[in-house]
Amino acid sequence: MSTVTSDYSGLIDAILRDDTTAVDELSSDLMSRIILFLRIRMGAPESIAEECAYQAFSDVFEMIRNDRITDKKSIFKYFLTASRNEYLRFKKIEQRSDLDSTYAENHFPEPAQQLQSLIDEERQKLLKKCLQMLSEANRNFILTFFSSTSVNLLEISEKFNFSYAKTRTLKTRIMQELQKCVEKNR
Repeated sequence: MSTVTSDYSGLIDAILRDDTTAVDELSSDLMSRIILFLRIRMGAPESIAEECAYQAFSDVFEMIRNDRITDKKSIFKYFLTASRNEYLRFKKIEQRSDLDSTYAENHFPEPAQQLQSLIDEERQKLLKKCLQMLSEANRNFILTFFSSTSVNLLEISEKFNFSYAKTRTLKTRIMQELQKCVEKNR
């Protein structure tokens, strides 16, 4: 890893020029290194490392597009820090949900099956309402994931003519948007 350069300043220029070919080429190597960092240094499982790296890339990508990152020489460190923070945020949420479920299991009786069906039905209605609020393109994209029994991101990226990274990022963003909408409308 030390023999490979970590100068990704060209990535910033490519993003600002909207040169998707150069962005895909440069980001592919960058993402491999970020995922490897998360797996080795942070002990992240492969799928979680990928998800965190792509989310961090998405966040940094938007910051670059909005001209909020100016130090081109330290962009690699910026990506490392952003992906590390994303992984730590994930671990914190995971730990909190583990604690919440343990607390709930020990202190609250399990709801009756009928009540659970009503709750699920209500969630489905909220989800349908939130799906209607999405743009048609985003709705069609995310419904592909909901309607498929086995999700293959490569196949879906080819179907929508997106890069693999864009497919993962878009899926994550839309799912987060839907989750916020459902929570807000409860």
